[in-house]
Formats: sequence, C-alpha cells, structure tokens
Amino acid sequence: MDLNRRHKLTKEETEHVKKITNSGRLYYDYDPLIESARNFAYETCRRYNRNETDIDELRSLFEKLGKNPSIADGFITEFGFNLSIGDDFDAGCGLKIIDCNEVSIGNNVTIGENVGIYTSNHAKDPKLRCDHWCSELPIRIGNNVVIESNSVVLPGTIIEDNVWIRPGSVVLGRIEADSICAGDPARRESK
Repeated sequence: MDLNRRHKLTKEETEHVKKITNSGRLYYDYDPLIESARNFAYETCRRYNRNETDIDELRSLFEKLGKNPSIADGFITEFGFNLSIGDDFDAGCGLKIIDCNEVSIGNNVTIGENVGIYTSNHAKDPKLRCDHWCSELPIRIGNNVVIESNSVVLPGTIIEDNVWIRPGSVVLGRIEADSICAGDPARRESK
C-alpha cells in the first residue's frame, strides 16, 4: 500500500474503478487507481474533520449530496464517488461509510454517532483475503430513516422508508418500511 499515491481521479479513471469495485466480483484492493482514489478521499475527509475545508469541498467527493447536509467530525468515506445522499441529511460524529460499491441514502435521514455503513466483503478464501482481495455489495437506505448510534449496516442491506434502527444494531438483509428494529441481527420490534 502506498499512502503517498493520491489524486482526484478523472471521470474516465473513476468509471474504470467503478467497473472493478461495483461488479460484485473479487478484485485486488491495492490496484494503483483504487489506492489513489481512497487516499484522496481520506485526505479530503481529514481536512474536513480538521476544519481546514468546508462542506462544499467534501461535497465534491460525492456522487450526490443534497440540500441542507450536516456531517459532524470524524467522517470518513472510502471513495465518495459511489455515495449518493439526499436532502436534509444529519450525521453525528464518527460516521464511516465504506462506499466501495454504491451507497444510496434518501431524504430526511438522521444517523447517530459512531455508525458504520460497509459495502465491503473480504474474500472467503484465507489466502485471497490475506492478499487483499475483496468483493462489494451495494447498500440502499430510504427516506425518513433514523439509524441510532453505534449501529452497523452490512453489505447488501436495503432499509426501506420510515424505518427506525435502534442503538447498537447490526443491520443486514431487507428492513421493511415503517419498521422499528433492534438487535444483532436487527429484527422488527413487536407492536
């Protein structure tokens, strides 16, 4: 891994990386363009977290960042170009979004402190895993969703509209609309 390799990718380079990471197939995580994109995003996030830049520079990383965003300190995204966030987004401290595949977040979403949203899967084969091979699954989060502090959203998860995820939950699979869920794995609370 070369931490000095970083630059904002061109449109063509970004599309090339997306073809690799968004395919759902195994790929080598230290491809030079992937490293460069990751390091550029991490450095931009660090500058934002140190108040050396503003939300507009952070916005330039994203596929989309809607109106009225509020993103507290400690924010990290793997690339940003796979991340689409709607209007009125509010995120507490320590949000980590590993967007190696597409992460789509709707309007009016509130995320508590120390939440992790992870598209990444390391290879099941131990040799490939040790050699940094990965595959990714997208994550979709609907409108009017609250994900409370210390929760984790795993690869391939779909959270439909009007869902409340209680603190410390581990979320995977499909969470139906109009649900209140909690636990590990998160399950719908009975009424």
